[in-house]
Amino acid sequence: MTDSLVSTHDAAPDARNDDILIYVNGEIVHRDAARVSVYDSGFLLGDGIWEGLRLYDGHIPFLEAHLDRLYEAALFLDLDIGKTRANLTQAVWDTLKANGMTTDVHIRLMVTRGRKIKPFQHPHLSVYGPTIVIIAEHSKPDDGVIERGISLFTVPHHRGLPLTQDAKLNSHSKLNCIIALNQAVRAGADEALMLDPFGFVNTTNACNFFIVRKGAVWTSTGDYCMNGITRQKVID
Repeated sequence: MTDSLVSTHDAAPDARNDDILIYVNGEIVHRDAARVSVYDSGFLLGDGIWEGLRLYDGHIPFLEAHLDRLYEAALFLDLDIGKTRANLTQAVWDTLKANGMTTDVHIRLMVTRGRKIKPFQHPHLSVYGPTIVIIAEHSKPDDGVIERGISLFTVPHHRGLPLTQDAKLNSHSKLNCIIALNQAVRAGADEALMLDPFGFVNTTNACNFFIVRKGAVWTSTGDYCMNGITRQKVID
């Protein structure tokens, strides 16, 4: 049954992605050679943040807004990115240039607290500086998914209160979303529709949620979901 399931993240197959080059802490290497330590904070604890960017016709839409969100999250987590916005932006463009990419690209920009000297939580154990990884993949929408759409299942697992794990932080720790997605998959759906702590429709496990009702576009309050850049542009 799960073989037929689709996702909002599905993209058309592209063989070029088998040989992409990935940025890892200042080096750009073939995907097969890209490595981070098993002592990395992101691997051990999900202690990191990330942004999902798109490249169209040589332009990254809303790049400054994405960087705002990344650096605000880093400040909240007391995570030193170790690069200025200009330097981090240049690293993104260097990765795209190394891959010869100009359009229809998805970019995942990730920053963790870095490698630790022991596999425990305390931030003082991260003594080597942050880990920065940039993965750029050729990514065009899958026409089959667009034509079919996806099915949602309303799950019992909620997006929680900000004082537990703030859904507005684009953190590496996505366990609550994964639990919700697994619940939906077991029910035969493609993805999960998650409620807020008060039982109101909130978001999916993977992206912000909108409905069109009586000629108007509806969405959640935004208090308990990812503060999506595209979401805000739609509202604006």
